[in-house]
Amino acid sequence: MILPLLLAAALTSTNATSSSRVITMKVPEIPHLMQAQELRFNLPRQIPGLDWDIQRFWHPYEVSEDDTKNWMNSSYATMNWFGLRDRLATNGVDISLNYLSNLAGNVTGGKSRGFTYCDNFTLDLEFHSEQLLGYKGGTLGIIMLNRDGNNLSAQNIGNQFTVQQVYGGSTAIFYGLTYDQHFLGDKLSFKFGRMAAGDDFASSPLYWLYMNNGIDGNPQALPVNGKFTAYPWASWAARLRAKTSEKTELMLGAYQVSSQIWRPSMHGLNWNIDPNDGVMLIGQFGWAPEFFKPAASSMPTSHDGKSAVAAAKGSDGKNFTLAVDALTSEVPKGLPGHYWMGGYYSTWIYPQFNSNQGQQGAYGLYWHFDQMLYRMNPFKDTGLTAWSAFVLCPQQNTAKLPFQYNGGLVYTGMIPCRPRDVSIFGVIYGNFSSNYAQANQATAGGYATYELVYEFAYRINLTKFAFVQPDAQWVINPGGTGNIPNALVLGAQIGVTF
Repeated sequence: MILPLLLAAALTSTNATSSSRVITMKVPEIPHLMQAQELRFNLPRQIPGLDWDIQRFWHPYEVSEDDTKNWMNSSYATMNWFGLRDRLATNGVDISLNYLSNLAGNVTGGKSRGFTYCDNFTLDLEFHSEQLLGYKGGTLGIIMLNRDGNNLSAQNIGNQFTVQQVYGGSTAIFYGLTYDQHFLGDKLSFKFGRMAAGDDFASSPLYWLYMNNGIDGNPQALPVNGKFTAYPWASWAARLRAKTSEKTELMLGAYQVSSQIWRPSMHGLNWNIDPNDGVMLIGQFGWAPEFFKPAASSMPTSHDGKSAVAAAKGSDGKNFTLAVDALTSEVPKGLPGHYWMGGYYSTWIYPQFNSNQGQQGAYGLYWHFDQMLYRMNPFKDTGLTAWSAFVLCPQQNTAKLPFQYNGGLVYTGMIPCRPRDVSIFGVIYGNFSSNYAQANQATAGGYATYELVYEFAYRINLTKFAFVQPDAQWVINPGGTGNIPNALVLGAQIGVTF
């Protein structure tokens, strides 16, 4: 498979010797590099760089990307709808259909043994202004979802960090209605409408691999403490995102805070703004470096022993050299990382523990880093990534979890014959506030201190559109009081992209 290089150029011939031979080729002009076909599965999109189009349940459709007639090799369970999907995408309409289920049972510990099932089905529509109206950079997004099932943590365990991330709002919900406009060559983006803070802030695609809701989506302390809106609950909001350099970005957002948002009976259609509502202001600065990136001169040889060198002209007219793998046609990669810190302040009136009086205002800080530590092959996305996240909300009179730590390891392709599979480990630690513990000591049956969860999982990518992920969680000190036995939870996640 030959992949075009970055820039257009006519390659000049080079003298070859008996021991070294240089391939000369003419490279057509294309706007950007594409991934090798064999890497087109979910995970590369789940470890993006500063990619503005990644959403939790959104899998972008690419015209003619799924032109295979072999169902098992398709990226979509419904393929390309006999060409209709391509025609819609060409004319500016993208459709994403996704199903995700969580099955879990506690085989020991908790309040009682049990087994529950819950699922999430999402329909995501995107309408692009360039194809539809003739101007660039605009996208109208509409997201609807349906959730069903029961909550094992509430029914049988009694712990804080719920073991099934798709539980919550078990009904049909109109989730998102947004317009996103990019400016200045995609260096600036302004989005507004009905959306959640967790769509853009304090969220990593790495989190989405996990089944425990203490990790998945956003660190749970944020929505629990500050009413930080998160999927599947949206509010009126606006977000500004700026690429301040090639590797850094700055985001600012304003989000409605209201007690009406989390009402399943309203099905996401409670669009009113009440006088008692508050505003949450959020800021986040991110840095996405790539360490130990192979130099252009560190060029491997192809399988036939020939070196692959392409001399092209940059925008300044100078010649430069790019290394291309003859098998995957990929530019070699280093070790990418993503680092950010952010904080919020809310004007809403928050209830206080052990008090009938509310307190106006809440704030919190959060940090995140993920770093690829080992890449098995510079031309592939297989390897080991480590990550950590911290949340600090110091107001113990209103914050149930003033401190939370999450961390984990993600290894793609640990088994050589299964390069698309993902090995997953995670840990969640949360401290309960002293005010909360005192106020709920009688009803909780003890003084709550901390809760700790370990999660182990292995995502088996059956096809490009379907995966099964066996999962095990060890819940230590459920509820924080020490009165509930530690629980072992076994289960699985199942996902299908239609």
